[in-house]
Amino acid sequence: MRRLLTLFAASALAVPALAQNSVNEPGSGVAFPVSMTVADGSTQVLTGTGLRTRTVLGVKVYAFGLYVDEAGARSALASFAGRPAAELERDATFYENLLRMGFPMSLRLVMTRNVTGEQMGEAFDGALRPRVVQAATRNMPGGEAALETFRGFFSLDRLTEGAELVFTCTPNGTLSSSVSGERKAPIESRALCWALFDVYLGRNPISAGGKRTVVARFPQLLGAR
Repeated sequence: MRRLLTLFAASALAVPALAQNSVNEPGSGVAFPVSMTVADGSTQVLTGTGLRTRTVLGVKVYAFGLYVDEAGARSALASFAGRPAAELERDATFYENLLRMGFPMSLRLVMTRNVTGEQMGEAFDGALRPRVVQAATRNMPGGEAALETFRGFFSLDRLTEGAELVFTCTPNGTLSSSVSGERKAPIESRALCWALFDVYLGRNPISAGGKRTVVARFPQLLGAR
């Protein structure tokens, strides 16, 4: 009976979280919908949020959220079901499985300050260029040419506070992008897709704290074994 009451209490506590339409990234207050329609019209679900800061003063640049195809993630990550977030966030094999890009995933970025397009383009270039070189050693060539195309997406004057960027990758390496509401032509590059998600989920992420918090909702998504 005690076990049943415990399970009931846990379920009751979980209901409000499931009913929420959005989750606020705590460091910035930016709202992230718990589900999002991506470029191909399918729906992906939020697994967690993080915050990108720069300089020793911790200047907030943008909040980010990770979204995944629910059915694909449950299938590919079934072996991790039933494990709490505190375990998953410390498990290198969990992140390695994510970076196999075996199911559609998206990154949603929301600016928390004004930056120029050139600044954002340079920031992405600095993070992505060494990674696309590494991708070539993993049998994913062509990333540098794809990166040049991607860099062109930021040939705009300014990204203002609140501007949204969405990047979606499919298992076959198609990157769909939306920058400040403008959809860009898809880029076919497994290398660039892997590099982009490695920036946030890899061994040397741009936000160590964000790497942990961006997977916080996976236990809820994957369920029990």
